[in-house]
Amino acid sequence: MFKKIRRTWYTLKNPADIREGVVIRNPKNLYAGKNVIIDAHSMLHCGGYSWSDNRGFIKIGDNSYIGPHCVLFGAGEIEIGNDVLIAPSVVITSHQHSYHVTTLPMRKQKIRFDKVFIDNNVWIGAHSTILPGVKIYEGSIIAAGAVVSKDVPPYTIVGGVPAKKIKDVKK
Repeated sequence: MFKKIRRTWYTLKNPADIREGVVIRNPKNLYAGKNVIIDAHSMLHCGGYSWSDNRGFIKIGDNSYIGPHCVLFGAGEIEIGNDVLIAPSVVITSHQHSYHVTTLPMRKQKIRFDKVFIDNNVWIGAHSTILPGVKIYEGSIIAAGAVVSKDVPPYTIVGGVPAKKIKDVKK
């Protein structure tokens, strides 16, 4: 479908990898490895617009799966490693509005951009939310419904609102 190649990342070539009802905003900023599936009715906002100073992208590694009804906001950059499982209805956002100037409406406040990094072999449970600037390291598991606002160490299970360590993943 797309021909642009950047480093070891490949743009999606096979439309069958993108399921029914998927919306990709600014697809030239979407890079994906081999065997990536973006399941039905997900929305990927890949940045690259004037309101974000033309920054942003979404990169998805080999053999990774984005479940149905997921929303990824990549204006601050989202990088997803290899063999990552993202369950249904997950939200990953790499930008958010500030709220410190009480004389301005929220929508007019400065936008903060902060890259989200998800390492290899991570599993993100259904209905979880990953906030800007978070790094989730290799082998970690995010419990369903968690709101992740801080980095997750390797081989750690986190859950809750806000997400906290539940236990280590046994190696």
